[in-house]
Amino acid sequence: MQPGKITPPTFEPRCLATTIGSLPHKDVKRGTELMFASTPKIPSWVQFPRRVFHENMTVQFTEGIPALVEDGDRVYFDTQAADYTEQLTQFYDRYLQVIETDDIDALAHFRISTKYAAGFEAFTAHLSESVDSIVMLKGQVTGPFTQGINLMDQNRRCAYYDETLRDVVTKSVAMKVKWQISQLSRFHKPLIIFLDEPSLLSFGSQTFITVSEQDIIGDINEVVSLIHAHGALAGVHCEEDTDWSLLMSTDLDILDFDAYDHLQAMTLYPDELQDFFKRGGILGWGIVPTLDREAAATETTETLLARIEAGLQRFEEKGFERSILLSRALITPSCGAGGVLTEPLAERVLEILPQVSRTLRERYGLDEG
Repeated sequence: MQPGKITPPTFEPRCLATTIGSLPHKDVKRGTELMFASTPKIPSWVQFPRRVFHENMTVQFTEGIPALVEDGDRVYFDTQAADYTEQLTQFYDRYLQVIETDDIDALAHFRISTKYAAGFEAFTAHLSESVDSIVMLKGQVTGPFTQGINLMDQNRRCAYYDETLRDVVTKSVAMKVKWQISQLSRFHKPLIIFLDEPSLLSFGSQTFITVSEQDIIGDINEVVSLIHAHGALAGVHCEEDTDWSLLMSTDLDILDFDAYDHLQAMTLYPDELQDFFKRGGILGWGIVPTLDREAAATETTETLLARIEAGLQRFEEKGFERSILLSRALITPSCGAGGVLTEPLAERVLEILPQVSRTLRERYGLDEG
């Protein structure tokens, strides 16, 4: 297979580092400072899922969604509520006001408040002090498929199976993205917005047999088109052996994969990946492990660099040029660190991450030019 002509992307990360989002910490100020120290060039606001229930990745982005009921630790759609139709009408009215007239008051209805994301306010407060060394800013949101599969109705049926609720979820995700962009644009730095889509790992199983690829591609592209309309790059983070060919069929700019445990999953689609690179695509190499405590405790900068070198060789055997792979690479943790890791282990991840990035950039002269 011949690599073919490569179209330059709008951005070449050249092995700069960024994070996926979450930390196990409850101290918002400390977690935010740790993140900035680890990824000063492409910082991301931190999610703190152990701080409060509302920072759970499904719940975190539910403000402004109509017909939702919070009952203890369960949040669900009540499609039988007496005012269900009225709530839907108000939602779509606000959505159209935002899309058609950029109405600030309507957009505020879709804000991400401190109750749901204390890290976002801490992030912008830190940015107000200094942004000089920053290359890009990163935001994130739970993607439409993962959000729609994990939000249920009153009968515990996935919202994604209901055409109306699926549309509401997708448009809500788009509004969360637009609100983030409105807040981050004032710092006058390029933006990346990631869609977190861990549930795509299950797509194709018997459970989701009625969900089509075109449904998923269409919903992702609806959000991506809004991101692109504001001049930002759109990325996705998925786990393990996700069907990456599906995501290569979308308009996404960045695919962040688990390069530590599941690098082979990305090499299964060489033709699709070549096309992705030709249109300017970027790979996020999730090389610093966060899903296994022993791995997070024992891997070193040297061992992870050896894994990357082996991965680069594997891609080269598939017909890819090392120079392209390196220039189009972000270096990230394999997943968010707020799941299984302790605070000390998460901090170790944040120490190793910039070391891997810096060594690669020095080794291959990526700081030049």
